[in-house]
Amino acid sequence: MKLALFQTFLWCFCSVVVNVSFLLYRRLTNRLVGKLKNLMEMWKAQVVLVHLVLMACLLRVYYQPGPRDHLEPQKTLQEMGVSPPADRLVVFLLDGLNAETFFSNNGSRSSYMRDLILREGLVGISKTSVPTLTKSAKVSLFAGFNEVPLLLPTEKFDSIFNRTLASKEGTVLQFSDLANLRHRLSNGACLKKLRNSTSLVMFVYLEDVGGASPLDVGYQKKLHNTQRSIRETYELIESTFNDFRTAYLFTSAHGLSNLGSHGGGSDVERDTPFFLWGAGVNHMTKNVTSNFVINDGVTLQLHKLEQIELAPLMSALIGLPPPVNNLAMLPLGYMKVSREYERKALHLNALQLLAQAKAIIRRHERGVFSEWLPRAEDLDLQRISYYQSQMDHLLDKGWRSKALETSKLAIKVAQKSLKYYYGYYHVPLVIAMVMALLGWQFNLLVKLTRDSRDSKDKRRGFLTWHTIVLMALGLLLGEIVFLRWASLTTIFCLMVPFGIWSVTLAELPQKGRWIEEPLKHLRWIVVPAAMIIVALHCSCPFSLAYILCVNFYNRRGWAHPTAKFLAWLALVCLLSGFLWSQKGMQILMTTKYRVILQTISMLVVILRPLFLGENHKWRVWLINGGILIVGGIGIYFREMGKPVPLYMMAVNWMYLIYAFASVPYCGSSCPAYRLQLLRFNLLTLHALLSDSYTSLFAQALIIEYQMGIEVHEESDIADEEEFVEFKVEGPLTPSWHLEISYRFAVSILLYFHVSLFGTGHWLTSFTYLASTARLFLPDSCSGPMPYLVLVHALIPSLIILSSLQALSNFGRREMRPILSCVILICNVVVLFFVLFVPHHINWPTVHPSLISALLAQLTVVLLLACDTGAVYFFRGINMNRSPLPRDLEDDKFKGPSPTIATSEV
Repeated sequence: MKLALFQTFLWCFCSVVVNVSFLLYRRLTNRLVGKLKNLMEMWKAQVVLVHLVLMACLLRVYYQPGPRDHLEPQKTLQEMGVSPPADRLVVFLLDGLNAETFFSNNGSRSSYMRDLILREGLVGISKTSVPTLTKSAKVSLFAGFNEVPLLLPTEKFDSIFNRTLASKEGTVLQFSDLANLRHRLSNGACLKKLRNSTSLVMFVYLEDVGGASPLDVGYQKKLHNTQRSIRETYELIESTFNDFRTAYLFTSAHGLSNLGSHGGGSDVERDTPFFLWGAGVNHMTKNVTSNFVINDGVTLQLHKLEQIELAPLMSALIGLPPPVNNLAMLPLGYMKVSREYERKALHLNALQLLAQAKAIIRRHERGVFSEWLPRAEDLDLQRISYYQSQMDHLLDKGWRSKALETSKLAIKVAQKSLKYYYGYYHVPLVIAMVMALLGWQFNLLVKLTRDSRDSKDKRRGFLTWHTIVLMALGLLLGEIVFLRWASLTTIFCLMVPFGIWSVTLAELPQKGRWIEEPLKHLRWIVVPAAMIIVALHCSCPFSLAYILCVNFYNRRGWAHPTAKFLAWLALVCLLSGFLWSQKGMQILMTTKYRVILQTISMLVVILRPLFLGENHKWRVWLINGGILIVGGIGIYFREMGKPVPLYMMAVNWMYLIYAFASVPYCGSSCPAYRLQLLRFNLLTLHALLSDSYTSLFAQALIIEYQMGIEVHEESDIADEEEFVEFKVEGPLTPSWHLEISYRFAVSILLYFHVSLFGTGHWLTSFTYLASTARLFLPDSCSGPMPYLVLVHALIPSLIILSSLQALSNFGRREMRPILSCVILICNVVVLFFVLFVPHHINWPTVHPSLISALLAQLTVVLLLACDTGAVYFFRGINMNRSPLPRDLEDDKFKGPSPTIATSEV
């Protein structure tokens, strides 16, 4: 009885706790959802979702995923009856050393590695994968294929490390510092274990070399000190083991541009040096690409390899088979071994690649309709089985040279077949991507027409036979491709256009025209999209486009030139000239200019609001001036080679939070003051995140934008009589609504791209400026760095969109159609790259076009985020009742025409 009462009580108590917890959870969830809805309207969330889906499809179109099969590894060379030339492999991997720097006069020609290179070294250039990141380089070096490591967990692929640990008494040691390696070798017990290892791989990753421009003196000192430490470590290893059975590799994960950035696909970032020496390395080879002069007329052979080719080469040096997912051919002639050893190593390479081809062909043949679908003509399961018997026959006959050539041919055929099957669905994916983009474009045009008419027409909805048939076809296609054993990402991407077109057809009005003035849409979409495409390939036309656009907008200032107009014109010419010759300005990243320009930029941050007459509270001046002093001290520490103290980093992080949070909680209901405070705070933060000239460019662009608005207003007042005759009273017509929306969109995109290009971000490639986080993060903590880079890149656009919120009634109320115009323009850019850039060639080659297309897609997401931030900054203000300056319908965002002055001002 007591037990039953206790159970009843316990049940009731648990029920009450669960119900209360659920109620609290529901209330908390509703509050969070409500806050999210206030920060980002639902239509923005829908746009972001669609563009994330389109970016996933875009990646799948361009990017051929690497091998995923879990295959059995091949035999070791020792099991095949030959002894490896080396028992140990030591890999020194630097971060951020490009080939140009290594082979320059200030590089290794006069460094501690010079005599090793002359005596026994084999040097050359290895072409890295893209994006040029350390994780990608590790996959290429130790697994033998190009991959984006973020899409592939570390435990999913085989590597030299796995093969070493799988061998008898194999040992792998990984170090982040040469001092740790030397300490391990001085430990007697550890040294005894290492001497007993038949296969030993020591990997030393030196990440503290990068982070500055290769032109910088501090970078050169770091490089020389690192090479000296490597030389000392090499001598310690040789004296410790004293058996001449150690092979060494010195290389870099990726290069650095002269701006100190990496992550893109430029030759400077992709060309990295490699230096092989030690046991089993052939100093003189026949595979010489070119020669380079060291000093005193001494020349040395220079070789060129793909970075993935180093994986089978390192494996062969210590007698291991290539990693099971390796896609590279073993480079011949680089090992100082017997012909028999080289033949067997290449034979293992061929077996490993044929095993991959066999697995993927079997998967293809298991799928439905495989008998009626195309397949690789050069290789099938029967020919793969025939390879081993053919090799046995050639060896029995003693034709070893012919056996070597047969292995090379088998490798090339296997590589070709693997490439064919990895890109098997590229044509359907391209068609699906094009159809998805067209469907999304049509959807936006319908919604833009509805917004311009302010239409309340009833929509067709999803319960029509068109949408039902489309969704059924999409599900049918997805099921068929699933039965073909395609990946889930491929199935999803092929089904996306059916979903987008179903939503588009549901949005169509039941009556009336679908699209307002199609030719006007076409003109406003295609011309700006063409300008963006040209800008992505060449900065000179983009510079001309910028100066022509802003001058055409302020063309009436030429009739009434004032001192402010001339100052604005000089600033425009200065910015345009810098955009034109930015590549030649990379010398400004050297120590001689960098610190001076950084100091000037910090002074301009303080002087700009003083000269412009901004009235800030004393605490604002104190906080911003104080943080700039703290930042200057931090930069001094970095230039002296000392780490920035943690308490200073904490102060910088506190200011980053203050810069954004203080604007909506400043206590002022005046949008003009909030805009001034926002500019002051964010430009101060931009100076802390910048290096060299980048902060100066951003400040000059914001000043030009602000002065351009004032010059335009003065021109309107001076030319009031001419302006009045164009004045139109009353509400906007649909045609004018569309035109003004497009003019706002073009202006936003113009300044967005100018700000990115001028501050060195993402116009031609995704790059990481390591100096961005130098005052916020220690060198060992690079995780949050991409977010700081993103904040640095978006600050100018955030200020401009905040100006739009504060100063323009049309821009504030009609942001949805304006951003719809932005999306339409950007999608045409993406459509160009999808249609006119080949996608079936290898991944590094198509990387630049993929980055350009991704930038166009990402532009929409970033501008939506900036607009959401701008709305947040002006929260708590009734913008419709606030006193505002002259409305920008006849202002910066509207463009060149003075014909609109609506009654809503």
